[in-house]
Amino acid sequence: MTRPSIGTPPDLDDETAGLLRPYLRLAKALGEEYMQKAERWHFLVSDHGFASVPGPPTTREEFEVFYAKCHDGWKLAQREIADFLIESLPQLTAAKAEEKRLHAAKDVTGRKLAKENRRRIEAEIAVARRMLDAALWTMVSCEHSTLRRLLVADGRHSLTVANIQEAMRAAEEFNKEPMTIALCCDMLSLVHIGDLVLFDARTGTLSFVELKAGDKNVALAKAADFAVKSQCAAFESFATGSLSPKDLKHFARAKRQAERNNAAISIIKNEGGDDPFTGGRVQIQRVAPPKTWGDRIAACAASLTAERQWAIDVVEDCVYIGVYTDPKMAFAGFQSWMKIQACTAPVVNFLDSFRQPAVRPLGAANMTYELRLKALRGDILVILCLDIHRLIERGNKLLPGFMRLGSRSEGAKAQSPRIQDFTLDGCPVICNVGGQEVILGAGTRDRILFDFHSPTQLLQNYLDYPPVPSTEG
Repeated sequence: MTRPSIGTPPDLDDETAGLLRPYLRLAKALGEEYMQKAERWHFLVSDHGFASVPGPPTTREEFEVFYAKCHDGWKLAQREIADFLIESLPQLTAAKAEEKRLHAAKDVTGRKLAKENRRRIEAEIAVARRMLDAALWTMVSCEHSTLRRLLVADGRHSLTVANIQEAMRAAEEFNKEPMTIALCCDMLSLVHIGDLVLFDARTGTLSFVELKAGDKNVALAKAADFAVKSQCAAFESFATGSLSPKDLKHFARAKRQAERNNAAISIIKNEGGDDPFTGGRVQIQRVAPPKTWGDRIAACAASLTAERQWAIDVVEDCVYIGVYTDPKMAFAGFQSWMKIQACTAPVVNFLDSFRQPAVRPLGAANMTYELRLKALRGDILVILCLDIHRLIERGNKLLPGFMRLGSRSEGAKAQSPRIQDFTLDGCPVICNVGGQEVILGAGTRDRILFDFHSPTQLLQNYLDYPPVPSTEG
């Protein structure tokens, strides 16, 4: 997935930048003017509904009012983020061109400044889109197995000003209905199905809308969609028999898109099927509500004072938590702690969710609005680390021989980047259930570190509901 560097000094080597990055303040990197916008978007997507009603809803009528108020916040956030992206995308194009020009001119100092400017704009765009992602995650109750079916295959979008303007015109029509919310897929950072994602709060249904301009394009799209749904070879032969080579290519593209859309929706509805992007077999299991440990972060934050600028905790022997008010103290303290624990697993900042489109975004995080706002502003740094060796030990206490750390060669065979992301020095995490070995993907790590899911419960779920061989966690 695309991961913009946010806040890392541009002249550092990759290893040093990677070491420092979790301990940097996002707010300092992006500046006060931008952060005011980010804080407003965060409020609109995560707290507008709660702030607009007198108390928790209890009746159907009260719930409808609450949902409408939530939608109002999401719709307003989308409008403001659309305006921001329309302004920022040309700036990014110009920044890339300037960086390229200065590189050709061998202007080292100028290119460094241009690179920093380009990275700042990229980071601002990434944060804005992740703010809007929170609305989508909330629509599907933060269910990873559903959202992973919507991922952009290579982590990239055809994000253009024209696409945003066209999609927003259509979205605004749908959004006139209070109980309906339409989000522009290109503006989201993880969806690549359709042009709009449509949610009806009354029925709880999620659907996708394709926007086609021109009579011929609409006709070809409808024909391709019917060909996929009917699986009728005779119809497809009749529909394409008189098409020109150019229109045949258009029909083929429309058919591939329809196949992906239908496959993804089928998996969501039927809780299983063939993933349209990875080709692997997917099985969505309905398990008990997750036990979470976000209250441990809240307790650490509550213990901070002017004199005591740090607090640490350990969850189930394998998740290390550090909450700090000073970046230098965070770096020195957490790094030393990991060295003492002999833990070499990657260290993350809670706000790394802005860099990783497949994880739960800040606006949907399982913690109070006030605590999320403190993290966003940089008033606190929340540093986390999942000790992979101890996670494996914990799994093997549940069932001897259940988990092991694979070899680098086994890690190299993993096809999906989401699987490759969950390794220790290139070695994958492998679980064995009933003689069947499965490489765990980054979804396992993401649920633990960004959903605050209990590691023990998550591993027990794998034992109770074994993942299929192609699972990504």
